[in-house]
Amino acid sequence: MPTVPRLHLFEFIDQAWFPRALRDLTTDYLHTVSNRLGLFDGATAVLARGLRSGHTRELLDLGSGGRGPLPRLRRLLAEQEDLEARVLLSDKYPNAEAAARASAEDVTYVDRSVDALRVPADLRGMRTLFNTLHHFRPEEVRAVLSDAMARGVPIAAFESVRRSPAGLFSMLWVPLLVWLFTPWVRPLTPLRLVLTYVIPVAPLLIAWDGAVSALRIHSPEELRELTATLPSPDYVWEVGEVKAPGKPPVSYVLGLPTRAA
Repeated sequence: MPTVPRLHLFEFIDQAWFPRALRDLTTDYLHTVSNRLGLFDGATAVLARGLRSGHTRELLDLGSGGRGPLPRLRRLLAEQEDLEARVLLSDKYPNAEAAARASAEDVTYVDRSVDALRVPADLRGMRTLFNTLHHFRPEEVRAVLSDAMARGVPIAAFESVRRSPAGLFSMLWVPLLVWLFTPWVRPLTPLRLVLTYVIPVAPLLIAWDGAVSALRIHSPEELRELTATLPSPDYVWEVGEVKAPGKPPVSYVLGLPTRAA
C-alpha cells in the first residue's frame, strides 16, 4: 500500500472561477511536456487493446486541456499497431487555442463543455483520461468507470505520477522544468513570458497543482478494490502499469467490453 495517504486538496485548475488565461498557462505547458518527452508512449498497446475489444476506431479523450498526448499516440497507433484512429478531444473547460492547433494535427477538439461525469450520449468511442482521474474523488471515479461500462464502451485512464514520497519529492523540480520548457510552449505569448520569467506565477501554480495531484492519485490497490465493485458478465477490468523504453512507468485502469454493445 502507498506510504502517503490520499488527500483531496485544493487544485486551481479544478475551479470554475479560475481565469482562463491562467488555466491555459497550465494546460498548454502540460501538453508540451507530455508530447516532447513522450511520457505516455507506453499507453499505445493498451489503447490498441481497448479499440479492438470495443470494435471501434474512435478515441474520446476526457479532460484534454491543452490537447494532451493523444495526437502523438494517434501516430504511434498507426505506426506500431496498424490502427488508424479518429481522435476527439474534450474538456469541461475547452481550450480554444488548443482546439485550433488540434485541427492542424487532424484531430477534433469538441467546442462545447464535456463533463467526464456526464458524457453526452452522442459522443461514442473508447474513452480515455490522461492525468485526469485524480481530479475525482473515489465515488466519482466509480461513476466515471461505471458509466463507460453501462454504455458498453472501453475506457482507459492513465497516470504518470505516483502517490509516494518520491512522487512528491519530484514536484520540487517543477518550477525549473517550467522555466526550461516554456520556450517550446505554443502559443508563446508575452503574457506567458512575463508570468513565467518576470513574475513566477506559472511555475508556482503548476508546482502547487502538481504536488496536489501527487497527493490525489488513486493507487493501483485502490483502483482494484473499486473496480471489484463493478462486476458484469459483459465487461472486465484490468489495473496495471506500462513502461516504454527510456520512459518512466505509467499506471492505468482499463475497462473492456467482452462483446459488442
